[in-house]
Amino acid sequence: MEVIINQQTFSLQSNSLSGALKTYGLTQTTGIAVAVNDTVIPKTAWEVFQVKANDQITIITAAQGG
Repeated sequence: MEVIINQQTFSLQSNSLSGALKTYGLTQTTGIAVAVNDTVIPKTAWEVFQVKANDQITIITAAQGG
């Protein structure tokens, strides 16, 4: 199954959101938000949330500064 993560296509072995994030190479999970098809998914749901083919996943990283 393929999904789009931050405008790049990835093939997934698992259909869990956490599996998709691992495929993307995400190692740091603090200070980020994840949205699937423009809906923010709470971090507590990443393990159980199921992605579907062609879902658009957006990873947003918080930045410090002014």
